[in-house]
Amino acid sequence: MPDSPNLSSALGEAVSQGREFLARVESAAGAISAELAAHEQASRQWAGERQALKDEDRRAREQLETVNATLAELRQAVHRIEEERDQVAHDRDQARQGREAAERELATTTADVTRLREQLGMVTTDRDTLQTEQIQWGLDREQLLASEARLKERVSGMDADLASERAEHQALQTRHAELTEQSNKLAADWVARRQALAAEIAAQNEEMEQVRKTMLENQERERRPVPSQSSSQPVVTSGEQNHQINSRLNALVGFSSVLVDERSHPLTVEERREYVRYLHESAVKLGEALRLITGSRGANTESTLPAVENERRPPDILVADNDAESRQRIEPFLKRAGYEVVYVDNGPRALEKASHLQPLAILIDGKLPPSGAPALVRELRKDPRTRDIPVVLLSSPNGPPLAIADSEVLTKPIDRQQLVQLMVRFDLMADGKRARKMPANVLVIDDDPQAVGLVKAILKPFNVRVSAVDSARAGIEQALRNKPDLVILDLVMPGGDGFEVVAALRRDKELSRVPILVHTAKTLSAEDRQRLDGKVESIVEKAEFQPERFLELLLKRGERRKRAA
Repeated sequence: MPDSPNLSSALGEAVSQGREFLARVESAAGAISAELAAHEQASRQWAGERQALKDEDRRAREQLETVNATLAELRQAVHRIEEERDQVAHDRDQARQGREAAERELATTTADVTRLREQLGMVTTDRDTLQTEQIQWGLDREQLLASEARLKERVSGMDADLASERAEHQALQTRHAELTEQSNKLAADWVARRQALAAEIAAQNEEMEQVRKTMLENQERERRPVPSQSSSQPVVTSGEQNHQINSRLNALVGFSSVLVDERSHPLTVEERREYVRYLHESAVKLGEALRLITGSRGANTESTLPAVENERRPPDILVADNDAESRQRIEPFLKRAGYEVVYVDNGPRALEKASHLQPLAILIDGKLPPSGAPALVRELRKDPRTRDIPVVLLSSPNGPPLAIADSEVLTKPIDRQQLVQLMVRFDLMADGKRARKMPANVLVIDDDPQAVGLVKAILKPFNVRVSAVDSARAGIEQALRNKPDLVILDLVMPGGDGFEVVAALRRDKELSRVPILVHTAKTLSAEDRQRLDGKVESIVEKAEFQPERFLELLLKRGERRKRAA
């Protein structure tokens, strides 16, 4: 057991410490009580603040909901605004395009307004004119009404005359029947007369050939020196006699060709009589000249020479076919119809003949060796010399059908009448092509009326306007005044020669390019030809005149520029 003094001091210390502790506890309890009171007050304050925060949070939530709703509406509004913005942009682009179109339309409208103003001025002028004419029409109307009254009176008189005219018409019909019968008789009579005329022309052609032979012999004798002791030689022809003989020969050849070639030169009765008269006069004059040259009293009408061939040879028809039976059927028929028939039996030969002959038409068998009709037609169309020649395909009845553009087709056995009708149509087409190339306005400068008449006869089927003068001076004046498409010029004329005409026409600016065809009986020297070189298109001597050659020279002048009405 411890000592009591230590114990007491220990207890005293313990009591003191207990008291200090109690004091501290009381102090702490007071502080705690104060702090609890402060805490309670703070708790109450916090409870109030908490309630306020709850209220504030509730109000904030309500505001947030309001803001969210407003934000949703704003988003919808923004979306609508964006759509409206896109629409506005689209409308702006359309407005820009519309403005550009409006600007273009405005420019067009401005031009239209200017044009309309001009038209308005014209309309105003026309209106004034119409007003003036309206006044005149009023006056004319009164006159027409008066004329109408007079016409009604005349109509009533004409109605009365109509009955008598009908009776006359019946009488005319009877007379027409009588005239038709008479015309048939005259036609038969004309056929007989035409045959007789053809025989007469053939005889004249024989005589002409004999005269030509005599002329050639005389010219040959003129070139040879004549022995002085031979006084019995025929008289040498002078330049005047040569001119006369050549002119008469030209008339005989030309007019006989026109009369024989009735199909290309349809003539009236008066023209036939005139041409026959020309032939007769030329034959008489030629006989007189021949008797003067030969020193004989009569002309020898017998001739051992064959008759001259007609100046216009029949049109060629090329037949490409190796069928002998078909040839026997159509060749004699076409020859009787006035055509010259040339046969070939293969394609290469047909190509060669077509380019050389330039036939009126080509008949091609569908199975022509070696490659058939289509291959031959293709080759013909490639060549510019043969591409325009009409083609007729000959098809076998049991063979494949033939169809080639711009080609006719005939089925074997060939209908000969149908074939001839095709050839006649091709003939007319050829005449039409030739007529389109003819000059429209031809001036003939020649003092020989028969030469002028012959040119007119040859050109008549082509509706060519032919004017003629008989002197160099008149020819120059006529050419300067009328500007012809072609000049046919004789070199020997009274009061000036053809060389003066050539020089005058070539000096004129407009006539410097007009073709000049020299048609003369003068025997041209080398000097004469040199004077004409480069100034005329062609030279045709009347002694060597051929209508077909003459037409060919005219066709080379080109397309017609002013076709006569």
